[in-house]
Amino acid sequence: MVIRVHEQKDLIEKVKLVFSNYTDLDIVMGELASLGFLRTGGNPDILALENTELELYIHINIDNNEKILNYEVLTFDDIKKSLE
Repeated sequence: MVIRVHEQKDLIEKVKLVFSNYTDLDIVMGELASLGFLRTGGNPDILALENTELELYIHINIDNNEKILNYEVLTFDDIKKSLE
């Protein structure tokens, strides 16, 4: 699969805007869904989402009150390299 790097970078910037503009988890999740991210897993403290079309992964750390503590956006290539 050929990844459109410019589209991947544009989407990363859009994700950063979502997190800088919103703090409510439900709103953030809705905005990320509108950008093509689907929840793929996680646990009570971490939410995992993927956009498989552009090969991007997000994990969101939350507290017991579902307040967003931080997040990280990774490309699938970044993940593969970290496992090598």
